[in-house]
Amino acid sequence: MNDIIGTISSYMVNQTSSFTPEHYIPTETVYQKHHWFRFGHTNDLEALISNDELAKDYIIGVTSMSMFILGLALLWFIVIISFKCAGQKRVGFLAGRLESSAWRPSLPPIEECLTEEDDENISTHMPIGHHASSGPENFSVAGTDLDQEKQEKKFNRKALMVRVVFVISGICVMISGALFYSEGVTSFVNSLNAVQYSLLIVENTALESRNLTLSALEAKHNLVSGLNETISETGANFCQGSDQVATEIRESGQQLVSNINEMSSAVDESLKSFSTDLMTMANMASEMNENLQTASGFFYALIAISIVIVVLICIMLAVTFFSAKDISNCFTKCVTCALIWPVFIFFLTLSWIFTTLFLVFSLAGSDFCFKPDDIVLAFLNKNKDNFDSLISAMLIYYVSGCNIVPENLNDITQLIAMVKSMLAAANDLADNIASDGVDDVATSCGLDKAAATALQNGVQVISVVSQDLEKLLGSFKGIISCQNINPIYTSLVHDATCTEAVNGFNWLYGSCFALCICAMTMITFRAALYPVKRPELDQTGLSAPLLSSKNGGH
Repeated sequence: MNDIIGTISSYMVNQTSSFTPEHYIPTETVYQKHHWFRFGHTNDLEALISNDELAKDYIIGVTSMSMFILGLALLWFIVIISFKCAGQKRVGFLAGRLESSAWRPSLPPIEECLTEEDDENISTHMPIGHHASSGPENFSVAGTDLDQEKQEKKFNRKALMVRVVFVISGICVMISGALFYSEGVTSFVNSLNAVQYSLLIVENTALESRNLTLSALEAKHNLVSGLNETISETGANFCQGSDQVATEIRESGQQLVSNINEMSSAVDESLKSFSTDLMTMANMASEMNENLQTASGFFYALIAISIVIVVLICIMLAVTFFSAKDISNCFTKCVTCALIWPVFIFFLTLSWIFTTLFLVFSLAGSDFCFKPDDIVLAFLNKNKDNFDSLISAMLIYYVSGCNIVPENLNDITQLIAMVKSMLAAANDLADNIASDGVDDVATSCGLDKAAATALQNGVQVISVVSQDLEKLLGSFKGIISCQNINPIYTSLVHDATCTEAVNGFNWLYGSCFALCICAMTMITFRAALYPVKRPELDQTGLSAPLLSSKNGGH
């Protein structure tokens, strides 16, 4: 933004006779977004200005991708709810909990099959040296135990995978939130500041130009008053004599009166309308600047939302650590059920909405910035009846790169030529009077010495005021010249809007979209937030030892 301000300042002090605006070239971001997929609809923003049917087609095109993304988000939510309703037995952890299967051996424990009497009979009839059979029943139990161990390891790997994906998604959400602020919000705030600064320059330039017009009108009034006062003291023709000196003074005076009257009517016709229109332009710039102040509050709200989401992610990662340790208490349950999910889903829904809005703004901004000058000119030409004719003509002049010169600017040039002619006539008359002296002028013109002195002083006043008026008009023309105003327009549109703002919207959309995708992944893998659910074992012996110590005796 400092570069933009420096450029504006340098142009404001550098007034050259010839000026060629710098050619605008769209950035790579603008080019890519302008050619974004629109489902076959037009990407020409100018259609929004010129044609009602094409305007509808453009609106559908610029919002179609946003609606598609919003539809995918809604579908994802529906799938998550469907998994929740389906239950853990059908979709596993996608239902929202990690649940391990209970261990169930294929044969009941030996102790349940043999009584003490049967044990004694087996020991009595069994040959000495023989041990208890390690028959098929023992192999069956051992095999079941081995399968159960494999299932447990597989389940643990699944649980680890769910928690790793959840944690990585949470970290990606925080990274997206950081990029949302550091790149998106920062770029757009810089753009907003540059726009406000440009509007402030427009307001100050309009007010300064208006002050110059008021000063010029006042100088014209003083000039006419001085002329009338001189005429009243010397007579209608300044000089009533018939000799050569009197003739020269009379002819110079008549030429001066004619020039002043012509200049006076031209000043009233041009500068009075300029003064009113410039005040209107200053008020418009001030009002736009005040409206932009409210936009900064919107981005502070976005920053607050991103901070809340990051804090929630940190809490969720902490709860995930507790769940990995099979820790579940009132605190973790309260945080998970009462705090995290309601707030997190609410802000996630807002983030999806903001994502679609940022995409629309990014696409529309890129469409505008693909050919901004043509679109601004089309808008001004279509709505020129809604503006004052002078403001509309001057805006078209600046936006067109100074190619379409308005009539009012030519009027100022002609007015300056009139003042120069009037100044030359006043100087000739002053030189004639000064060369002859007051006494000779009084004698030649039939005036007393006081009237001749008044004539000399009046002509000098007219000459000085004419010089001041020429300087004021020259300054006014310099301020409203293309080399001063066009850089303000280019900094406002080409730099602040088409570089900073479009880049900011692109980052806002990209980071917000990535945040939403990762947050939805966290909801999908939300089972990581809870300890593993282990079904209670059957009290009839599932937790009993496989073989009694008696069965392994001699």
